[in-house]
Amino acid sequence: MSEQALAGVGSDAHREGTRYRFSGHERILHRTPAHEGLPDMMDWFGYRRAYIVCSRTLNTRTVVISGLASALGDRCVGITDKVGEHSPLSNVLAGAVEANALGADVIVSVGGGSVMDMVKTMQLCISEQVFDRSGLLQLQMKLSADGTEVIAATRTAPRIRQIAIPTTLATSEWTPVSTPVDEQTHLKARFLTVDGSPRGIIYDPQLLARTPLSLLLSTGIRGLDHAINTACSTQPHPFASLMAEKAIQLFIENLPRLRNSADLEAFSNCQLATWYTGMGQLSVPHGFSHWMVHIVGPLAGVPHSEAACVLMLAQARWSERQAAVQHGNVLRLLGRSGSFADVLDGLLADLGLPRSLQDLGLSAEQVEAFIQPALDHPQVTRNNLRPITTAADLRAVLHLADRA
Repeated sequence: MSEQALAGVGSDAHREGTRYRFSGHERILHRTPAHEGLPDMMDWFGYRRAYIVCSRTLNTRTVVISGLASALGDRCVGITDKVGEHSPLSNVLAGAVEANALGADVIVSVGGGSVMDMVKTMQLCISEQVFDRSGLLQLQMKLSADGTEVIAATRTAPRIRQIAIPTTLATSEWTPVSTPVDEQTHLKARFLTVDGSPRGIIYDPQLLARTPLSLLLSTGIRGLDHAINTACSTQPHPFASLMAEKAIQLFIENLPRLRNSADLEAFSNCQLATWYTGMGQLSVPHGFSHWMVHIVGPLAGVPHSEAACVLMLAQARWSERQAAVQHGNVLRLLGRSGSFADVLDGLLADLGLPRSLQDLGLSAEQVEAFIQPALDHPQVTRNNLRPITTAADLRAVLHLADRA
């Protein structure tokens, strides 16, 4: 996801006050069957040559992708399901080469965060006409000279855009940033693609209901984590906070209902929650839990969304006093009292999701190995309501993730 510091939330946020940054989406369809919405959206934008990037499960075990290809007819010029966990760079480059060779004028992503991350980076490859690892890595986003703002390595106008059909709830469709994994280093590369956010989004609750429940619930927690980070930002924006608080309420009230696959209202409400989260999150910086998944995930082989469950809870415990006002606002929306961290703990327990580092199967040695990469990361130790700046701080907050 989501990567919020790109929004220009640095020192001039203090000089000029809060500011809102629109994500750049032009058309969003809600409660719309994908096989109906995609041809209509292609017509709306005037696209004629779609290249579909999708999860292997959807392509090989369902008729979703074949149905979309059939609905597009000869406007579908190619399909790939070679994505993989964390979208490895080799798959990104192979997809970009193929889509470019086929003369695609739009890429359609059907899947979760890995699929959309792959497509955003493919867009960057095609716009820059860079199709090798070393050349691509030179295009990683950078921090501004004063260390307060993330900026794109290039401002080349895009040659190709994306239409997203999300099948998870982690909000990747709302940012222009991608973090595919570099197989040679096992670390995330970080790219900011000009107009990398999808030009259009199609939210299909029936398609969402096909996603395996465990994946859907954990990515919903990742979306919830994004909303919490927005509401508890060190530099909040009133609109972003309002949207985030409503998103938190929708996630907490509707995620348990997803266990009933016939409850399409709950699926639709969770898609609304991702929309509300996405509409605000580009405008404010996020803290520890948002960024630490980029360390835990690739180094320990843990899915982002599962790591987010544990790190979200640890952050809520760590910042309970400093975020008392923000937590209180959400508790009032929920009609709850007490500790917001306890509400999150209860939600995770109810959903059967990880609540501790032990639940993720991580050893003490693995956890210690996270410390230096976290210190080296440009965002993990920035923008936390309760500061996390030293190795000791990191060990302390991770210790809070040791207990369920």
